[in-house]
Amino acid sequence: RFLNASVARFFKLALSNAAPMIQIGNDGNLLPRAVQLTELDEMGIAERFDIVIDFSNYSDGTKLHLVNLAEHQDGRKVAKNLSLSEAMSGKSDDPCVGKFLEFRVRGTVKAPDPSRDFSKYGGMDLIPNPDLSKIPVARQRTFEWGRGASQTTNDPLSSALGPWGVKIDGGSMLAADFGRVSAAPKAGTREIWTLVNGGGGWDHPIHIHFEEGQVLARDGKASNVPPWEQGRKDVYRLRPGGSITITMQFRDWGGMFMEHCHNTVHEDNAMLLRWELDTSGQAVLVPLPTPIPKPTGVEFVAPTQILPNAG
Repeated sequence: RFLNASVARFFKLALSNAAPMIQIGNDGNLLPRAVQLTELDEMGIAERFDIVIDFSNYSDGTKLHLVNLAEHQDGRKVAKNLSLSEAMSGKSDDPCVGKFLEFRVRGTVKAPDPSRDFSKYGGMDLIPNPDLSKIPVARQRTFEWGRGASQTTNDPLSSALGPWGVKIDGGSMLAADFGRVSAAPKAGTREIWTLVNGGGGWDHPIHIHFEEGQVLARDGKASNVPPWEQGRKDVYRLRPGGSITITMQFRDWGGMFMEHCHNTVHEDNAMLLRWELDTSGQAVLVPLPTPIPKPTGVEFVAPTQILPNAG
């Protein structure tokens, strides 16, 4: 499993000999079908890729390397994806481009493993996605991620200041307030959410806590969704100027959860929101109290705001 645990960097990985890798999972879920790739897709911060590498054809003593092809000039986005030869030439000004992890093949197995034939993994059917098509869509929401956010509550305990924020269903671009309920889907329902990059040349990997979704479209088209994004996910890379449309059914437990950009600089500067899964069964949302951590313990206070279109 590859995890991008960077602050603002994206990775694009390949093997140094251009041998194929087989992606079987994304964000902790098996894909409907395994995908054979010589270069993985750009990996956003907090994305996880589950990969199979077949070392059975290499002799004892062989050395292979993982190579990063994604070149950065700043924290906005990938400036350029290099070819394998370019990335391994050592000429990039980005010190994180090139070889960074070595595999050493040691020994030989006493007998082949008959349980797995890795030569057949590419295109192999794995686990189908849950079929949500028969569940009515209760609500569609749009979340636009960008700069120029304002703060409406200025609560000293729960609000944050920063240029980054989220605009919901065409409203104002708001900086984070942990006491503000921005969305409140009802338990058991299915919704469609569109996550939009507000521009500025940035890429935003958006993490929705608690519930996983299925990607319906990129930039408004189902045909733009690549095979490695067709499993269930919880981190969605918007790409500069792009959008992604997902569907989720809200199951299991009620409570308050977070949705945020996983570029840590953006997250730390107010690019996040609180949403609640409403299990009350009431016509009007009764939000949970906001937890405020203090040196003496956690204090619970009433929410500062419920957006008019949250429920």
